[in-house]
Order: sequence, then structure tokens, then C-alpha cells
Amino acid sequence: MGPTTLLQAASAGKVAHHPSVVAGLVLDRAPVGLALIDANDRLVWANTALTELACPTGGELQGRNLNELFRPFVNLLGERGSYHTLSPGEDWQQAWLAVDDSASARLGLMSCVAFDRGADAALDSGTDPLMWLVTFVDLDADADAVLDRRHADIGNVASTWIFEDRLSHAFDRADRLGQRLGVMLIELHGLSRILVDHGGEMASRVSRRAGRRLVNVLRREDSVVQVDRERWGVLLEHPVTPETLQLVADRCLEALEPPFTLSGYRPALIEPRIGIVLCPEDGEEAGELLAHAEKALEEAVPGGFAFYDGSLQRLMERQQRFRHELQEALMFPDQQFYLVYQPQFDLITRRCCGLEALVRWRHPQRGEVAPGEFVALAAEMQLVDRLDRWVLKEVVAQRRRWREAGSELGDWDISVNIHHCLLDQDGFDGRALDLYLRQLCESGAKGEAGAEKEAGGHYRHECLDWLCLEVDGAGLFEVGHRQSHLLRRIVALGVRLGVDGLGRSPVDLFGMASLPVTLGKLGPDTLKTLADPSTSMRQSVAALMRCLEALEFVAVAVGVETAEQLDTIKALGLVRIQGRLVGAPLESEALVDWAASGAHPAIAI
Repeated sequence: MGPTTLLQAASAGKVAHHPSVVAGLVLDRAPVGLALIDANDRLVWANTALTELACPTGGELQGRNLNELFRPFVNLLGERGSYHTLSPGEDWQQAWLAVDDSASARLGLMSCVAFDRGADAALDSGTDPLMWLVTFVDLDADADAVLDRRHADIGNVASTWIFEDRLSHAFDRADRLGQRLGVMLIELHGLSRILVDHGGEMASRVSRRAGRRLVNVLRREDSVVQVDRERWGVLLEHPVTPETLQLVADRCLEALEPPFTLSGYRPALIEPRIGIVLCPEDGEEAGELLAHAEKALEEAVPGGFAFYDGSLQRLMERQQRFRHELQEALMFPDQQFYLVYQPQFDLITRRCCGLEALVRWRHPQRGEVAPGEFVALAAEMQLVDRLDRWVLKEVVAQRRRWREAGSELGDWDISVNIHHCLLDQDGFDGRALDLYLRQLCESGAKGEAGAEKEAGGHYRHECLDWLCLEVDGAGLFEVGHRQSHLLRRIVALGVRLGVDGLGRSPVDLFGMASLPVTLGKLGPDTLKTLADPSTSMRQSVAALMRCLEALEFVAVAVGVETAEQLDTIKALGLVRIQGRLVGAPLESEALVDWAASGAHPAIAI
């Protein structure tokens, strides 16, 4: 049995063979920087690797303060824009190692782990047995590496390991909750050129700036890790879809596009590109997902991004083309968009009591495009205000043409569904909605024979008591109180306001009562719940009807498609209905013929 303590080994003359001595030699020759820190944050020992990194021209580290030797890096994995201090812990943290007490520094990963020296503490009586082992992995080892070349990629390996570790935890959460994950590899092409031309410090500063830009465009819950000098890894968790990943990639590319201006240097340009993968579609293990992200990165062009899945990439390209086509179509809406009008019926008089104007898109190559495919997208692209204003302009002009032609349609009420963004005081062209409506009426009055002018020289505008503007409930409650003055000005023109989609989201009855709203529409989703055999759903709708009646709202059931729905609506006491069962949407010419033939519903009501 060999010596169990260093004192026994010394007395036996076998110090060189004692495990503690062997371990000391291993630590001293380790390819990463190692140091022991006492309770006062002073270095009591540093291995050869750390000494050569910090003192390449010679010098000692013993006695140096930890926070003088290392300085913190921006905490890209924590609070946005915040900094962290170097603190003990097993987690890896990014830090800068001072070199020769100069302004230059080396970027690395460091950990600080506590350990108890136990029985060997007796060798140094009077000292605290608790010490700290600091490990430093050089991430700048690929430029003028002071370590052996066979270890030059140790920093990249460590960073990749950290990212894979975070991925593994994210995999567990996603699997448990049945959610997707998104991973992006962002390569900053051009940093190598900066490294050659200006040195490692300049390249590191640009890299840090790039990291901050990425953090500023990502959500607080997203993870960002610098995998190596030129690459960043981004982990995105729920909600994740191909569309959201595309939007995030666009934001990252946009953030990295401007030049990096640093004091004492010319503005530096880099060309980012992004490889994107989706879990579980592209892999269910961290290593597999990162390998596929590498392949996607190879396919990405500078300034662009690519998905690993070719079919997904083609889908994104098709969607991008579709967005571009929609944007072009909205530049000249008269060329591709048109209106149809769906009649509404009164169940008491059994007559048509109004119309709803609905927008349609007749694409020159795609043909008819369903509203569900482009209306929400126009809102996402912040172009829906252009679309809604065009609809209002066409409705006002069409009703005027009907009146001039002597059609009874010129006396009917018309409803138009608008997005709540149209209620903002400042439109995209600086005109509030009430001003826009007033100008529409005045422009029409100019062309009428015998049109009268008001005292101020403006044409007397026609009354808009035939127009009802419907806004989705959630959107109306969001902006209604903020734009209460605008709503009152709109109502002063004679326009009525309605809440669309009741029953689809929580109803703020007090909020509705305080707004100048006079109409409530129950959407198709609400009507479909009436097919539920349980009485609770019908009781809920009946309760909503009583609330609308108490508020003196006119209630309209939209999306009536079956006779069973019609019977239930009658039993609930609803008076006004709209749907394909009683009348399909018609273009203007067909609507004129239908009105001339008696304007009868499609079935007996």
C-alpha cells in the first residue's frame, strides 16, 4: 500500500510518484488556463497555460486580484443590454483576460468552482480551507495562439458545448410541452478580414457590437451564444413557426447590415448569413440539429438566410413572392381588387335590411385568392389601412352610382369591416378617418349638378347615416378609449359603429357601453358552437343576446349556413341574419339584377 499523504510520501522518498504531485503536473501542463483563488480573490497559483496567455513577455500572476486579471463580457444570455460581474459558479461565463497589463485582452470562457482542500489544508495552518478553481478557455486561440496548435480549437469546442447543453434542456422542455424549437446559426462573414487587417482587438470589438445588435432584436426569452469568433447561435422557443423564424432572420440581417463604427478605425462592414433549422422536423438531438444548421448555413447567400429543409425553403420563397405580389397589388388596388355585397335579412319583415361590402382579390396568375389568405397578411405587413381606405372609397362611389341610376340599392344601408389601425388619429397619409370620410363625400358632391357650397367654400357633404363601420371587438376595445374623440367625430358624420366577432374573445360590457357603438355581430365561430348538444353553449349565447338588448344594440348573426343554425337563431330571438343560406355575396351587376327581381332570400325565412 502506497503513501496516503504528501508527508508520508516525502518521508518515504516517493514524492514524484504521489498522485497529488502527478495531478499537479497534469494541471500545470493542461491546455487550458487554470488558477487557484483564495478568499480575498487573490491568485495563489496559476498554471503555465494561463501564465503564458496573460504574460507572454514574462511575468508572475501570483498575488494578482481576480477582477484585475479578468473583466466581464456582456451577458448575452441574460437581461437585454445588461452586464454581469465575475462571480463564482459552475456555469461557463464569457470574460476577457488582460494581457501584460495592457489595453489588449483575450476573449474566453471561464468558470469558478469552489472546493475544500480538506486534510491538506493542515499544511498551511491559519488559512481558510475554502478556495476557488478558475478555468479559462481561450476563444482567441486561432489568432497568434500561445497554446499548442493541436489545441487551437478548444474555445470553439467549449462554446459549442455550452450551446448544445442549452439545446438539450430546451429539447426536454419542448418534448414535455409538445412544442417546436428553432435554431439559427449566424455567420459574420468579414471578421477574418478585420482580424488580418486590424488585429484581434478590433475583431473582438466588432464581434461584441454584433452580439449586442442581435440581443436588441431578439426576445428576452431567446438564448444567444457566441459559438466562435465569426458565428453566433440563437435558440428560439415557443411559439416557433417557419413564418416567425423568417421574421426573426429578417430582423437579425437588418440589424447587422449597418457598418460598425469604432473609434480610431474606418467603418467596418460584415456580411451576415443565417442557417435555420426547426425541431423536431430537422432533428431531435442537439448535435444533429447543429449539423443540419451548418448545412443550411452553407446554402445561405451573404445577406440572406436558408432553411435546412429544401421544401420549407421553397415554401418560404413562395410566401415571400406572395407578400411581394400583395404589396404590388395594393399600390394600384383598382386593378386587382373588387367588392362583393352580401345581403342581410330581417326575420320579422323577411326583407333585405342592408348589405355588407366584402373585398376580393382576383390575381392575374393565381385567380381568386381567399380573403383569409391576404387580409391578415396585409395587416401584418402594415398595409391593411391602404386596403380598407380603398374599400371605403369604392363603397361610397358605388352607392352614389346606384342612386344616380335610380336603383333602390342607393337607399340601402351598407356595412364595412375595417381594421382597428384605421382608427389611429394619424393615418399613413396624415388624414384621420373622419377627415378621409368627409373628403370622400365632398369629392362626390363636386360632380353632382347643383351641388351647394357651404360658407367656407367647401361642398356640402352627403350624410353618411347609411354607413356602418365594423371593428373586431378586441381591436376596438384596445384603441377605442384612446381614440374616443375620433369615434365621436365619426358618429357626428352619421356613421354607425359596430363590434364584430362577439363571442370569439372576452367581452368588456362596460367598455362597450362607454363607446358610441350601436351594433354587435356574432361571427361564424359563435354560431358553430350552437351545434353543441349541451345547453351551456346556447345559454352563453342567450346571455350575450340579453346583454346586447340591454345596451340597445342591434344584433346580427353572421355566417348562417344551415337550417339548424337558422332555427336556433330564431329560438334565441335574433332578428337580423347574414349568411350563404339566405344570400350569397354578389358583385354589383348581379346585385342590381337580384334587387330588381324582388331581393328575396335564397330560402323561405
